[in-house]
Amino acid sequence: MRLFLIAALATLATGAQAERLVTNPQMCAFDDPMDAQEMGMTLDASSFWEIEYFCAFEPPIALDWGQERMQSRVGYCSEPGLVTPGVFTFQTSSYEPGTVHLWQQGVEQPTTFQACPGG
Repeated sequence: MRLFLIAALATLATGAQAERLVTNPQMCAFDDPMDAQEMGMTLDASSFWEIEYFCAFEPPIALDWGQERMQSRVGYCSEPGLVTPGVFTFQTSSYEPGTVHLWQQGVEQPTTFQACPGG
């Protein structure tokens, strides 16, 4: 019984973070996010990526649209032959549910991610 309860709690915890966030809404039509990586970027709680480009940060961000929230994280981006450390700030708001604006050190405009319908 205890093992079942632990598994159920783990499922609930990951379900809260299971939003699929993408820069191009057409990516939502693909069952496997890796199949759509040439179309744009995908964001999860601890990384964002597209084909041949990957960024990681910690601790994971909270994907919560209940209030205006800014979350800054330290991490790195890598692409073939290059690794760059960086600072990332994620903005979420109850005014734009399902939207995450990513402000990246050295980049003037934010990257906007939208949640796919149905999570």
